Amino acid sequence: MKQLLVMGVGDRVGQAFFEACQDEKNNELRFNFIEEEKDIPTGFQNVQAVDLQDAEQLTAHLKHADILVINVSGWDVDYVLDAVMDAIEAHQIKLEKIIFRSVAGVNDEYPIKNIQAVTHDQEEFVKQQQYAGKLVDESEIPYTILRPTNVLDSTDLSYRLVDEGTTMDSAKDVGAKAVAKVILETVKSDQYKNQSIGICG
Repeated sequence: MKQLLVMGVGDRVGQAFFEACQDEKNNELRFNFIEEEKDIPTGFQNVQAVDLQDAEQLTAHLKHADILVINVSGWDVDYVLDAVMDAIEAHQIKLEKIIFRSVAGVNDEYPIKNIQAVTHDQEEFVKQQQYAGKLVDESEIPYTILRPTNVLDSTDLSYRLVDEGTTMDSAKDVGAKAVAKVILETVKSDQYKNQSIGICG
């Protein structure tokens, strides 16, 4: 059985992914969820409160994981990835793969001014995302970076995947459940191994 550690369930995608995992009838995967205490949604059972920027706290969860999903939206993802990599290196943790949900715009493929994940300083936000993505890329652990456009609170499961290097200038927003679906498919498949994939509606 594979142990899946999911960091971040507080935003739309995280909540949709948490719910998708509850519905997943898969004896090969065991799901474990961690989140900042202040960001755990009301009624979400089995989510452990962890300081996501504390390498030692993360170590206790990472050392049992086979697959890591990082779904940390908003500011300071760079600090979170620093802590993750510090824990992995200090304790020689062996992960099979990392799935990092970033944002469209980190590769100049989508207009930064259109990013709604934060309300100000989008350029600084993108720099944090780029730094975090670089850490994932250089970790020597198989990875997939997912770059969704703005995420809607929608049950629409339709989406379109966009290869790295392809413009997303006119890409439409995408539903949270659609992004969650792509994350789950990426967990179960190596189809997008060592790739950065855009997701849009």
